[in-house]
This record gives sequence, structure tokens and C-alpha cells, in this order.
Amino acid sequence: MTSNIEKMIISAASKDWQKTAMVISKVFDNPKFDNTYSAQDVAAIIGTLIEGGKLASQGNIRRWRDSSVRLVD
Repeated sequence: MTSNIEKMIISAASKDWQKTAMVISKVFDNPKFDNTYSAQDVAAIIGTLIEGGKLASQGNIRRWRDSSVRLVD
């Protein structure tokens, strides 16, 4: 199931910087989102995608409104 959420995160992200909170919100708005996951779970998966080089980040990723993410070129 995590891979489905990863796909949702990747589709919610863009090449432009977006607030981490916005990406999390877009994932929650996806009709296929499994509501058994919390926002913290989605944020943790975003962190994994950053570590894996699929997303880039600015700021403290734990502060969703103060950090930004984007797709890696």
C-alpha cells in the first residue's frame, strides 16, 4: 500500500516548490487515499522519498508549513 501513497505523493508534487503541507493535503484529497494513514504517515513517506532522491526539500521537513518539496529534475 505504501507504493500507492508514494505514487499519490509524486503526482501531487511538481517541479515547482510547494509547501509540504500542501502536498500532504493533495494526497488526502485524492479519492483513492486510504484513510487508515495519518498525515504523519504521509509526511514520513515524503521523508523517505527525499532520502531516496525522488523529492528535493527546503527547510525543516518536520515543519510542514515552513518547508517545501519538489520533484527532482
